[in-house]
Amino acid sequence: MRIRSYLALLVCACLLGAYALEQVLTQYFVHVQTMADKYNKNLLWAKDLERIEISTSQFLVSSDLVVGSGNTYLIFGAKNIGDYLTSELSTLHAQHHFPSLNDKISHTITQTTTINSILDAVGQIPPSALKTDLRNLLDEYDPVSLRLSNNIMFLTKEVKNIISQQGLALEQEKQFQAQVVWLSRTVFFLFIIVLWWWANRRICRPLDQLINSSHKALAGEGFNPTINAPTEIIKLSNDFKDLTESLFYQASHDPLTELQNRRAFERCLTEALPDNKANYFLCFIDLDYFKTINDSCGHAAGDDILIKVANILKNNIRYIDTVARLGGDEFAILLKDLNVEKAMSIANKVKSQIHRLSYTLENEVFYLSASIGIAQKTTQTTISELLHCADVACATAKNAGRNIVKTYDINFELEQTDTPDTISVHQINQALENDLFLLFKQEIMPLKSMNSGKYFEVLLMMKNAAGKIVQHTHFTAIADRYQLSIDIDRWLINKTYQYFTSNYAELTTVKTIAIKLSSQALLNEDFEGFIVQLLKNGAIPADKFCFEVQESDAIAHLKRARIFMTNLRALGC
Repeated sequence: MRIRSYLALLVCACLLGAYALEQVLTQYFVHVQTMADKYNKNLLWAKDLERIEISTSQFLVSSDLVVGSGNTYLIFGAKNIGDYLTSELSTLHAQHHFPSLNDKISHTITQTTTINSILDAVGQIPPSALKTDLRNLLDEYDPVSLRLSNNIMFLTKEVKNIISQQGLALEQEKQFQAQVVWLSRTVFFLFIIVLWWWANRRICRPLDQLINSSHKALAGEGFNPTINAPTEIIKLSNDFKDLTESLFYQASHDPLTELQNRRAFERCLTEALPDNKANYFLCFIDLDYFKTINDSCGHAAGDDILIKVANILKNNIRYIDTVARLGGDEFAILLKDLNVEKAMSIANKVKSQIHRLSYTLENEVFYLSASIGIAQKTTQTTISELLHCADVACATAKNAGRNIVKTYDINFELEQTDTPDTISVHQINQALENDLFLLFKQEIMPLKSMNSGKYFEVLLMMKNAAGKIVQHTHFTAIADRYQLSIDIDRWLINKTYQYFTSNYAELTTVKTIAIKLSSQALLNEDFEGFIVQLLKNGAIPADKFCFEVQESDAIAHLKRARIFMTNLRALGC
């Protein structure tokens, strides 16, 4: 059911509830009002009955004088009172104000009529026979007059009782009416609360569940779709679920190879670290000569090679293993629950199949290989240590001639981090982020004395995890392999420039500051633009700097090297 249907039901239920409340209160108000009207009318009839009682007394007194004493001159007045009583009692009987007294009223009317007829008979008696005939009529008159008197007294008493009961009933009904009003309002209020609870359960609660699921999805947890909810919320939940799964997949997978990316892989490593029941081996795979193929044959060829390598890795692992592309031409495999021999077997099989890959361009064949490092997880291993050991093992394989699988014993002490084989890409990244590189000046001494100023070369070193100084020759190879050399060169130039800007007086005795650049810096046009802008906008003359490159790099990229040299020489370098 759609939300608009729920809202329509809610509105209709509120309207029907209000209408029912109005009808109940109206009907009961009408009922009480009817009782009040009847009670007021009966009060008026009670007043009339009091007048009838007084008139009856006058009627009986007059009739007694006529029948008992022979005062015939009172006959006309007595009969008029009798007719009045008959008329009033007949009206009271006809309107049924007091149904239980109708018989008594009817008898009273008959008795009044009987007395009137006796009065008529008295009026027709001749004066000579008046005394004799009155004695006979008196015997007939006395019982009737007695009954009439008793009936009138009875009617008056009963009417008062009836009105008193009606008044009491009216007061009770009024009190009950107040209770009905409050009860009806309470029931309606409870009805509104039930409707609110129902709407909250059917609409608001599913929306809250959708919001909570969205927050959990933002926190990295799985998205729980909403069920048993309005159609719009279910559709929205399903769309959120599809979108979340799509975004989570994109955030955790490499778009080219569809393997897990570094972030997702490190999450898998985090989940595997507490598991001490199974053996884990981390294989770090670095492609050899990939940069040559990528530069020579183009990025399309490089992408094709990476996709083929990813397929080889996926085809050689088990369902419990995890494979990822860490970036560039680096891959990793997390092998679970096997021994070192089986891990070596899988790594060698992957290495062999990668070595069969090649790419042909203009009759020139480019071959590919992979250097693989394997590190085993122990109970005390951290993610950085495991990645570091696998990285070192991979670097050892590359330094040993490439296309080799090497293992690393993680139980070795890590105090050898000042050797070339134990410097990792993670340490270099940490040094870049935390300014752990150091600058040194190495003065260049002429064979003959010269007075033109000092010549010196800027040397770069770094601190390892133990705080020891590492020579630049121990990390340049790894920096080149992970495309970090250009970042290091940028750091070197910035820090050198900042130093002499802060210590400008030293420049008066300096002829040349020599800075050695990597091959990556030579080939990168953006890096050249960085140097040009720095020298153009800075306070240090460009002729103070001398930039050096490897002769082999200049020869290999002669055209690019000539442009680089020409542009910097034009500034005065």
